[in-house]
Amino acid sequence: MSRTYLFSPIGNTDPVKYFYDGSMLHICRYYKPDVVYLYLSKEMMEYHSTDNRYVRSIELLGKKLNHTFEVHIIENDQMVNVQQYDVFYKEFRSIISDIEKEKGEDDRLLVNMASGTPAMKSALLIMATLAEYRFLPIQVSTPQKKSNIEHEERQEYDVETNWELNQDNTEDAENRCQEVKCMNLMRLLKLDIIKKHILSYNYKAALEVAKDIKQDLSIFAYKWLETAEARSVLDWKKMNSVLPEANGILKAVHEEDKKKVLFEYTLILDLKVKRGEYADFLRAITPLSVDLLEMVLAEFCDIDITKYYKGKAFREWDEQKMSGTEILRLAQGNYSYFRYGPVYSGALNNIIQAKCEDKLLAQRVNELVEVEHKLRNIAAHNIVSVTQEWVKERTGKTVDETIWIIKYICECVKINTRKENWASYDLMNEQILKALEE
Repeated sequence: MSRTYLFSPIGNTDPVKYFYDGSMLHICRYYKPDVVYLYLSKEMMEYHSTDNRYVRSIELLGKKLNHTFEVHIIENDQMVNVQQYDVFYKEFRSIISDIEKEKGEDDRLLVNMASGTPAMKSALLIMATLAEYRFLPIQVSTPQKKSNIEHEERQEYDVETNWELNQDNTEDAENRCQEVKCMNLMRLLKLDIIKKHILSYNYKAALEVAKDIKQDLSIFAYKWLETAEARSVLDWKKMNSVLPEANGILKAVHEEDKKKVLFEYTLILDLKVKRGEYADFLRAITPLSVDLLEMVLAEFCDIDITKYYKGKAFREWDEQKMSGTEILRLAQGNYSYFRYGPVYSGALNNIIQAKCEDKLLAQRVNELVEVEHKLRNIAAHNIVSVTQEWVKERTGKTVDETIWIIKYICECVKINTRKENWASYDLMNEQILKALEE
């Protein structure tokens, strides 16, 4: 069962003044916290030592409400200059941090923003605004709806009499508590950071920041952030489990749907280009190029090249199946001998150039393979700075032109049939940004 905690500085209007609850007691009355932490400065400690007024008043309230309050006194006999805001900010931050460690995940913490000195209130307001810790700020208005300016003797205080005369004990008493709607500065800052990460396609970073303010985000928005992060690393199991239902933008992806998987992989290559990760882009071309060339052979050359592999699960040439075939002669190309082993795009390209009647498609395939062969090994095995200029200088094509070629081949083999689908991540980003505003 969840519990409610209250942290309250104590001021001159506590526990009862002018025949009404002070802020601390009023919050206890209407929120019924299970655990109450009272912060006492040196002056308030002297009152407490004299007549136990704060604890005793809470006990009387508990008896009336049939509720048990667990009260803890936090004493600071060094706190004489009670106008030092920076001192209170540091001390309150430490106290609330300790309470956070004590309370459970489903418990809630209330903070009295109305008792204590202006410096105490300012410190708590800053903490509420920064939202470093999760608590609900409570303000309590005065019975007169204006400042307390009358003087009332606090040295000689009769706990029982004040309790008996307390007008807030009557049945028609007004609840003067108000939950403070602070401008959550930290939330706004982190929300802005999340949006910037989304616009730069850095979904892992966006989700990490979102974890800090998860309680401030809608379930829909957080699911989209989880979806985007999982999608960007091809984690279909996780993505499918958190994907918002009937979202109109993205459907579940399953491993057996090869074209859908290849489409998503191509989008990842596109993201690498957009993020300027050109070396990673070049290294990631190889597995996709082999898949694409296999599909070109099947759909445009009527050749099931996998019949010449050792097995469906292994992309390795089978020497026995290849021996004496036209496929061996074409795959070998101009080389004096054929190197068996893993299937690479070069051999597949040789077959396509000889058998594909769609000459424009064959040209695009050849251009892709040339880029891969000229740059892939350099980027994979050397420490180099891969820039747009570096790629253009060595291949005659920019990175943008290379990703365009990949998309062209994808459209030819029906991996994607609608050009607007290439903007899938941007459409998803728009949905996420919209959800973050809700």
